Amino acid sequence: MRRARQSMAFGWSDRILVIGGGPAGMAATEELRRRGFTGDITLLCDEPDAPYDRPACSKSLLTGHARPQDVRMPIDGSLDVRWMHGRRAVEVDMRRRTVLTQTDEEFPFDGLVIASGSYAALPKGWPDGPGMHVLHTVDEAWQLRQDLRHAERVAIIGGGITGCETACAVRELAREAVLIDPKPYVMGRAVGEPIGYMIAEEHRRFGVEMRLGRRVKEVERRRGRWRVSLDDGSYVHADVVVASLGEKPDTAFLEGTGIDISRGILCDESLRVVGTEGVVAAGAAVRWPNLLYSSEPMMVGQWIAAVEMGHAAARTLLAGDREVPPVGIVPRYWTLQNGLRVMVAGDFKPTDHIVMTEMRPGRKDTARAGVMASYYRDDELVGLIAVNAARAFTEVTRAMLIDTPVRVQPEPVSQPQRTRTGSERRLAAVS
Repeated sequence: MRRARQSMAFGWSDRILVIGGGPAGMAATEELRRRGFTGDITLLCDEPDAPYDRPACSKSLLTGHARPQDVRMPIDGSLDVRWMHGRRAVEVDMRRRTVLTQTDEEFPFDGLVIASGSYAALPKGWPDGPGMHVLHTVDEAWQLRQDLRHAERVAIIGGGITGCETACAVRELAREAVLIDPKPYVMGRAVGEPIGYMIAEEHRRFGVEMRLGRRVKEVERRRGRWRVSLDDGSYVHADVVVASLGEKPDTAFLEGTGIDISRGILCDESLRVVGTEGVVAAGAAVRWPNLLYSSEPMMVGQWIAAVEMGHAAARTLLAGDREVPPVGIVPRYWTLQNGLRVMVAGDFKPTDHIVMTEMRPGRKDTARAGVMASYYRDDELVGLIAVNAARAFTEVTRAMLIDTPVRVQPEPVSQPQRTRTGSERRLAAVS
């Protein structure tokens, strides 16, 4: 069995296998061809049809503005890629350099790109049944859409981006929506505390019933409806329950390979899978040192990052054992909810210094009127969140993407405080 070449670029007789038909896998195949690779490329995709726009699953598919065929993405036939739909990797043999699928087919490779992404699942011990949903794939979104037609009250467990988008879609359909999350605000990981409180208030005004600061103790089916028991002794009754509790890296097929998959696929700074030869990885399943922010491995699961990582992983693979630049990704994404266009760029932590800027000072509906939260670490801008402030966000983000640090001189404070100078409101957060 041939081994992957490590000293020269891959040639016409070599075989590169890509696991995953999402944005990272598609980007990798495109970059392989763009970089001149003329050998065989086979892409294993566990979906039965063409790849799709995953963000639409919690938006237009639920509201009925789009059908599954409307969110499918075209496949560029000129790339000469062999798409193998309905094939899910179940085992990788690194010695023989083969991948086994659930169809009992074996696919050999010289070079391997792992872009398996992530998946959503119900928490262990939760019951399944009519009206119980997770939301990640087109099929899951369409099944939820069918149930929403006859539902009156929907409980969404998890106040992240997908949970909030789902709650807003439910309200657009004139159904009752109850959003449950252990934090006292929403989208904490995505936008941080200050903006999270503002968005929660706007969703409350939109008619979403908020059960924030509450944990779910039990979910059970009673008399044809769901009953969600909370830690304060209260209950939420609903016709439909959507569990939006995050996603897990899809890595089970790598067990037994010696690859570290304890918290995602461990890669070096150039996206080479640690402990392997001729194997790279990209996308939501990857943990790597993003040196723009830290030498500690981190995960970035957004669409834009997946595309950029797919391009970078392909370049690294074709370089063989030659040194390549580290892959630095600025996380960035956006979401539209209830008339709020939320845009996020960079990496931030609760201990960072936060500068809040109102676009229209004096307005009570601060988020709807436009607001930005800038996160500084060691006086350097590392994260930016904007709500209804697209122009200002774009201008500042441009500097972040070209690695131009934006610095401030924060005033010394002994406790969190707010001051205002003109249109700027500063929140000095100290540990």
